Amino acid sequence: MMVPHHYQALLMSRMAPTRANDQAVLSIAGNIDAEQGLEITMLQAWQSWNGLEVTNAEEAYQEHLQDPMMLEMMGMATPEQMTALSAATGADFEVMFLQLMIRHHQGALDMCADILANGSDETLGLWANDMYVTQQAQINWMQDLLASKTS
Repeated sequence: MMVPHHYQALLMSRMAPTRANDQAVLSIAGNIDAEQGLEITMLQAWQSWNGLEVTNAEEAYQEHLQDPMMLEMMGMATPEQMTALSAATGADFEVMFLQLMIRHHQGALDMCADILANGSDETLGLWANDMYVTQQAQINWMQDLLASKTS
């Protein structure tokens, strides 16, 4: 489930260079793009190593878009929110990006916490811990950025 979740984060973060002006927003979007792109590759490699079907990120993402309850549970943006984000520019884009990405990251924290509490694979546990720490730090950063834009 993390592969399509991360795929949406890539789509969102890749909008920033042509829509945002704030260097801090551009920086966090760049970090998200680099980190989550790598994590998708890592998760797909883990699937392959374990003889599992390798998740096609875009196909799985498109499937998730058809399930509003899944999107809600995972903190993912709806198709309508993605359309609105892609139409926004400047400060409007930056605020919407931060709001949606904070929620998105919070959904990832829930998934990572589930792996840490219930998972048995050592590699996935280590990766889930790293993702949790990184995304919590990014949430803190994005909350500070959002507060500075909405105050």
